[in-house]
Amino acid sequence: MTSPAPASIAQTTLATIVRTLATTLRQHYGIDPLPVLAQVGIDPAVMNDSELRLPMTTLSPLWLRCQEVSGDPSFGLQAVRYHQSANLYGIDLALYACATLAEAVQRQVQLVSLISTGGAASLHQDASGDWRIEFRPLAQAQPTMPARDFYLLFQIRMFERLTGKSAAQILRGIEFYRGAADTPALWQELGVPLHFDCDCATLIFRREHWDLPLPGANPRLLALVEQPILQYLAQHGMALPLSALRAQLAGLLERDCGAEQLASALGLSPERLHHSLRQHGLTFAQLLDQTREAQTLQLLANPDLALEQIATRVGFSSATSLAKAFRRWQDSTPMRYRRDILGQG
Repeated sequence: MTSPAPASIAQTTLATIVRTLATTLRQHYGIDPLPVLAQVGIDPAVMNDSELRLPMTTLSPLWLRCQEVSGDPSFGLQAVRYHQSANLYGIDLALYACATLAEAVQRQVQLVSLISTGGAASLHQDASGDWRIEFRPLAQAQPTMPARDFYLLFQIRMFERLTGKSAAQILRGIEFYRGAADTPALWQELGVPLHFDCDCATLIFRREHWDLPLPGANPRLLALVEQPILQYLAQHGMALPLSALRAQLAGLLERDCGAEQLASALGLSPERLHHSLRQHGLTFAQLLDQTREAQTLQLLANPDLALEQIATRVGFSSATSLAKAFRRWQDSTPMRYRRDILGQG
């Protein structure tokens, strides 16, 4: 799973990060942030505009100046504690409402471009079964070292809060692209093995906790808080996460749903929806087909549901129509698939 920042999108970051840095200077170091903002040409008013994005070429000098005036090489790490929910456009709420750690990590990979389009995140399973989130900056947008420290530690702290477990419990290791000599000592306090001079920054999640249930799981809340996130992504020309589109579409399958109905449910224009689908190389018909398949497989795991009921729930006119589509999807029949997954074969 990869969440690339499209090459056509300017390399930008949510402007609310300025509020985080200003708060860190004031509360942690006792430094008035207004002169610092003035020195790098940033209007303090941007701190209160949750819709605004600033180019990395504007923010990078601020990061470096903050580290310089604080005299602290770990400034980026210290700033994490001052990054509040109001600065995140609801992403943290969307993750809290996920059912498992795996789902939350996948959502984070898909939504990371909302926070910053200066890089891409990808999720892979390694040979040992652990899961790796790799963060790679785009060639034309190299974040500063304090910014990299900040965003990496922020994600670790967020997953700690989500799970109620320490970083040492959920992470097998952390990889850095830089050398050990350049790494602030605060990283050692996590109790997680650190690996240096790697190709990119990586969080390695332990396979034994990958499917850990999250205490805040709430599908309805997830759909509610994700809608403004999707609208924001679409308005800024960013691809919408396919998982979010499928989740919204799944709730519409019993009706006569089309692209217009899905766009309306998302609060988007049909044009914006089709643009986002094109970014994924998909048509609405393909998205609908994929969603029906996924929902059918899920519903077949419930032995109490008749095939006619499943057909209705996923938008087919009859069980015969569903069976025909199922053979195309799985090269099998729905009932044979059910017997196999329920161990009745």
